[in-house]
Amino acid sequence: MVDFYTSTFGLSMIGEFDEGWTEVSAGACTIAFHKLGFDVDGSSDDGVKLVFGTHDVAGERARLESLGIEMTEIYKYGDIEFCDGDDPDGHRFQISSRRI
Repeated sequence: MVDFYTSTFGLSMIGEFDEGWTEVSAGACTIAFHKLGFDVDGSSDDGVKLVFGTHDVAGERARLESLGIEMTEIYKYGDIEFCDGDDPDGHRFQISSRRI
C-alpha cells in the first residue's frame, strides 16, 4: 500500500519502511499505515476511505486510469465532484473537489 500511495499520489515516506508501521507525508498531515494484529471481518473493506483533494477531478481521474487504476464515474453533489477507486489491496479511496 505504501508503494501505491507514494507513487500514485506523490506522497513521501517519512523515515524507514516498517511492515508494522510506516508514515507518509501528505502535505499538511501525515498518514500512518499500520498492520492490525487481527482480521477485522475477513474483507479488505475496513470502513476507512482516504480522500484526496483536487481542483480537477476529471483530469485526475484520467491520470489514474492511465496508470491502470479502475475508477468509478464522476458523481456530483451540489458543487462537489468526486469518484472512487481501489488500491491494490482493495481499499477504497476517493478523489474530490471538496474544499479545494
